Amino acid sequence: MKMSSIVLCFLATLTIASAGRLISPSDLGLPSLSDAPDFCHGLECPPFKLLKNTSQYQLREYEGAKFVGTTIEGSNFEVAITKGFTKLFRYISGNNVDNAKISMTTPVVTFVKPSSDFTTAEKNYTIAFYLPQQFQGEAPAPKDDDINIVDAPGVTVYVKVFGGFGTGGSVLKEAAELRQDLTQDKKSFKDGAFVYATYDGPQKLINRHNEVWITATDSAIDSNFGMAISSMSTSTVDAIQSALAAAQKAVAEMFHN
Repeated sequence: MKMSSIVLCFLATLTIASAGRLISPSDLGLPSLSDAPDFCHGLECPPFKLLKNTSQYQLREYEGAKFVGTTIEGSNFEVAITKGFTKLFRYISGNNVDNAKISMTTPVVTFVKPSSDFTTAEKNYTIAFYLPQQFQGEAPAPKDDDINIVDAPGVTVYVKVFGGFGTGGSVLKEAAELRQDLTQDKKSFKDGAFVYATYDGPQKLINRHNEVWITATDSAIDSNFGMAISSMSTSTVDAIQSALAAAQKAVAEMFHN
């Protein structure tokens, strides 16, 4: 292996990271260095780094990523998720301008705005799917005007895991308990909204995996899921493309020398 190849890969990584995102092995055409968690059931799920793990909750750092989402208003929790899931499933099944078939990912995430006492929630839910790596660079535009492709910035979240089937009442209860644990531990977090993440389809009756996420205050994302569309200058894009091409060439040389 040539030292120049190693240096070139390192410099390419730094160039891409400095442009606003971290490079992953898939960017270089290589397999991921770590498998997805078991609760993703072999489906793609958003990559994260586990920062802390206690008996009550975890602290995770998620990379920025593309999601496809839709907002359902005027419906209760269960109905809103069903409506939102149906719209998004049609999108990944080909109801997009490219008629592309997009693989299902996990989890299905729902953004919930609870009352101050966590007993009720606004009838205004955003449901979203993580887009697979194949479409993280560019995703086909939806045909349905109610569906949007959004670039979510990186986010640090406190996560509580629970089982069973998530209902409006049970999800609010789990989120309230997480909030109470964080308050007792004197953790800083954002009020106003939380995420319900479900990893299992309705056909799975036991050992289900659900989560609620509350955003840490040092996170880039706001409580209303205001995901800013990243904009890069032409020179930045050119630099990324040049660095990535150089890195791919260097990796090829490593395996052939």
